Amino acid sequence: MATRVVTEPEYVATLSDALRKNLKGAVVHHEHVRGDRYRFIVAWKRFDAIDHPERQRKVWDIAEQALGKDLLKVSMILTLGNEDLPKE
Repeated sequence: MATRVVTEPEYVATLSDALRKNLKGAVVHHEHVRGDRYRFIVAWKRFDAIDHPERQRKVWDIAEQALGKDLLKVSMILTLGNEDLPKE
């Protein structure tokens, strides 16, 4: 069976770059969901000092400024601080 290759839309790189620029030191990953929709994971040590609603406001404000109408293609932005990461 042939493997389907998904070409990432430009908005994925645009949002990833905007998150890294505005959240210095953040690690940003993305994952294809379906069609042209993606979800993002943002790990940033400074999130440890910020409650969940404020984290979400921060990343969605960045996304809204960076993407405009393409914002609707983002299915989720998960925010993690160092304390949220699994312990080794």
